[in-house]
Amino acid sequence: MTVDERLEFLLKSTESLHASTQELHSSMVEVKSSIQDLRAAAVTQAESIRQLAVIAASHGDRISSLERKTGI
Repeated sequence: MTVDERLEFLLKSTESLHASTQELHSSMVEVKSSIQDLRAAAVTQAESIRQLAVIAASHGDRISSLERKTGI
């Protein structure tokens, strides 16, 4: 293999590595965006669950109170 052939091989390898790195970076940007979206959804759902727990506790207290009043 001549020096020119080696240089050509190294250039192609470097270009290929650069392209692969760019693709990986693009994929990571997409993954990061998806993770941020999932985190936001989880926060929203957690707040909704907390609100439902408060409502359920309130209804449970109301039912217990009614049961005490009616002797059930």
